[in-house]
Amino acid sequence: MAQRYQNVMVAIDGSKEADLAFVKGVYTALRNESKLTIVHVIDTRALQSVSTFDAEVYEELQADAESMMKEYEKRAKDAGLTDIHIVIEMGNPKTLLARTIPDAENVDLILVGATGLNAFERLLVGSSSEYILRHAKVDLLVVRESEKTL
Repeated sequence: MAQRYQNVMVAIDGSKEADLAFVKGVYTALRNESKLTIVHVIDTRALQSVSTFDAEVYEELQADAESMMKEYEKRAKDAGLTDIHIVIEMGNPKTLLARTIPDAENVDLILVGATGLNAFERLLVGSSSEYILRHAKVDLLVVRESEKTL
């Protein structure tokens, strides 16, 4: 019997690769008649130099994330999905995407873009997709290219 995924999670960071992962995630969710969980993690590591009391920065990042996620949700609905869940978290994307969010959301497949936004960070600390590969308890699909667009 073939594997059927119940909850497909796609990590979105605003990059082209994440958008390709989103497209494949939508098609995977459609084929499996599953829930699509679209996740964005606001990387608070990048805000270490900003005062923790400057709530305006966090509010702006949250508003930008909500706007971006509404667009992804609309695209998923336009493609025919009805069971869509949006998650926006603040913290370390690697740990949140590898274990915390998949555990909390009962995800059984994670899709991520191959490179994400920050190539320089990959050289310094390793890629998020590599970290997720090593620490996730569920299947992972690292998306490199796409034949279709939404």
